[in-house]
Amino acid sequence: MRVLHVHSGNMFGGIERMMQTVAPATAGSSPIHSCFALCFDGQVSDTLRAAGGQVHLLGPVRVRNIEEVRRARRALTLVLDAQQWDAVLVHSAWSQAAFGPTILKSGAPLVRWLHAPSPGPWWLEQWSARSRPALVLCNSRYTHDAVGSRMGDVPMSVHYPPAVLRTLHPGTRAATRARLGTRADAVVIALASRLEAGKGHAQLIAALAALDAPLWEAWVIGGVQQPAEQTYLESMQRLAADAGVAARIRFLGQRDDVQGLLQAADLYCQPNRDPDSFGLSFVEALAASLPVITTRMGGAPEIVDSACGVLVEPGSIVELTAALRRLVSNPAERRRMAEAGRLRASEFCDLPQSLTRLAGELARLPSSVPSLS
Repeated sequence: MRVLHVHSGNMFGGIERMMQTVAPATAGSSPIHSCFALCFDGQVSDTLRAAGGQVHLLGPVRVRNIEEVRRARRALTLVLDAQQWDAVLVHSAWSQAAFGPTILKSGAPLVRWLHAPSPGPWWLEQWSARSRPALVLCNSRYTHDAVGSRMGDVPMSVHYPPAVLRTLHPGTRAATRARLGTRADAVVIALASRLEAGKGHAQLIAALAALDAPLWEAWVIGGVQQPAEQTYLESMQRLAADAGVAARIRFLGQRDDVQGLLQAADLYCQPNRDPDSFGLSFVEALAASLPVITTRMGGAPEIVDSACGVLVEPGSIVELTAALRRLVSNPAERRRMAEAGRLRASEFCDLPQSLTRLAGELARLPSSVPSLS
């Protein structure tokens, strides 16, 4: 089954990590051969190529520039006409709005993968709705239930983003810590996410400032991808300095060794201020044998339970500090949660099973879907 993912490609986050996961699934026993059509060349396209994916570049697009949209649509038409596609997946209102008419005109089934209940501004959602998908995939039950009847009578199903349960290498922890100058006996708290307020960086800093425990260090993983994120990063660095914990919080920037960093840490803490519709970072942390501390909102409760982590009330620095103190000071409990977390992650990380189920859903699609007028 040949599937084309049409996406912007100018930012790297959870959607792009998911595409990176499926990029190598192009041959052998895999039921799906994934290719990618991106507007922007850069980190996303480089990552997909490095993972073994075939990338078609459509050219930069700003949706308010009609000439750029037309040019990119012509480029996509060439890709669509070059071979038979069993499904074309769009991962945002932006890509559905910009390319939905072109996909439907080609006769290929259009599938929208919803990665958030309200993923775009209202005008973009209205524009995207003019291209009716044959199927809507929701990345969690939270997204499915929150969307409700907004998609009308379009079939909807829940399909968690595929992930990979990576092999844990015994030497990674010591080597990574030595490279960063981190003590072997330090308790490392990791947070890997986009640099945005909703991920709870400020809440984590406040809780760490109140944490009366020795030998902890925090690694904040994630780099600047746009000007607003640089401003945000500088504000978090000032916050850490004002709280007196700047020397113990490492802002590591954008990294290509995130899995190695997670394997070298002791626990994962992402106290979301805003709900994540799923939370691929939680799955990746559990797969790295890290207990997870996060807030009880969004899709997190579908992933994290008391066996593998701690859910705290949104905005409660007191609860967050208590959860950190509990796990920082209790290595036996961290080990117990680490074992349960790896098992829990395996439920989301069986890539062949996930792709087989996805292929089954896509196989039931009609051969073409008419565009909404």
